[in-house]
Amino acid sequence: TTSACYLFSPFNCFRRIAIRVLTHPLFSTMVMITILTNCVFMTLKNAPELNEYIFTILYTTEALTKCIARGFILEKYTFLRDAWNWLDFIVIVLAYITFFINLGKVAVLRTFRVLRALKTVAVVPGLKTIVNALIYSFISLRDVGVLSSFILSIFALIGLQLYMGALRQKCVPTFESFLNNSNVSSARINMTYESYLKEIDNETYWHKENDLYVLCGNASGSIQCPSGFVCWKDRGMSPDFGYTSFDNYGWSMLACFRLMTQDYWENLYLLVLSAAGRFHFFYFVAVIFFGSFYLVNLILAIVSMSYQEQQKQVEADNEERARRKLEDELAIQKEDAENAAEAHAHPHSHYDKSALTFQGINPNIEFEQKAEVKTNLNSLAFLIR
Repeated sequence: TTSACYLFSPFNCFRRIAIRVLTHPLFSTMVMITILTNCVFMTLKNAPELNEYIFTILYTTEALTKCIARGFILEKYTFLRDAWNWLDFIVIVLAYITFFINLGKVAVLRTFRVLRALKTVAVVPGLKTIVNALIYSFISLRDVGVLSSFILSIFALIGLQLYMGALRQKCVPTFESFLNNSNVSSARINMTYESYLKEIDNETYWHKENDLYVLCGNASGSIQCPSGFVCWKDRGMSPDFGYTSFDNYGWSMLACFRLMTQDYWENLYLLVLSAAGRFHFFYFVAVIFFGSFYLVNLILAIVSMSYQEQQKQVEADNEERARRKLEDELAIQKEDAENAAEAHAHPHSHYDKSALTFQGINPNIEFEQKAEVKTNLNSLAFLIR
């Protein structure tokens, strides 16, 4: 009942045409074809610049049609009151900025053209339902996130206490073997143990296999050093260039998250068992069970429940739309019957109607226009929802 953009009343011919176009089933199909065609052209290496102007004009026409039919921002159900249209508005504004303003080094804004592909989310009903389910599931995932952080923190603290410095254990020569080494000069034969501790930090003395430093352990079931070597902690860098370790809470938390997501977790599993012993597999069983099997599936269950709720909401909206449409049709038929009965009861009203028609006011046409606009506005409102 309000004017769109303060210019187009509900009975304005341009607004009626815009509503008809917007509610037509082929409108979404044409928008989808336009988006897919634009995506194909964006994959070309040397696409003509004219294509961008053409597609920008098409997207602008689509946005103007929605603004004329629904209004821009002030009233309910207007163009910018729908969050799905924010992306359209941003893409169109950035397109015109790149067309008319020389951005120089800021020309990276042209990469925002790829956001046009996201318009398919608002066009395809099923895809829109899935995205809505993901968005609304974030509220429920908040509690799951707190639970996940709590469980990961517990396992990170356990790993920190058990394996701090364990993944930096190396095989270093014993004091006796170091002195008996033929590479050691005769001047160093009489060195003290303190001097030995300083000298042993040199990586060249550590035991290697296949040009890799051996990760060792002193516990039962771990990899033992060969004769003449002893396993010491805190030597050198942790595996994977220092990114795999339990040396502090942050790295321990990252390692537990890696186990929960099962991202190449077997390598971390073998490293820990090599340094701490085979009986530490219980730690990995617990982390993977509670983290990977329980928490991840709990997240998937919440997303699935949210998707089912969105599907029920869509079905309820469709039923409500059909009911409102039927009520509008019945109201129109009832009003037509009342007008026909009134015409039979007052036959002289024909002359009054003729006089109104002569003056340029046709009651039947005006009634049909009102009924048509009412039906289209109801359809548009449910389409927006």
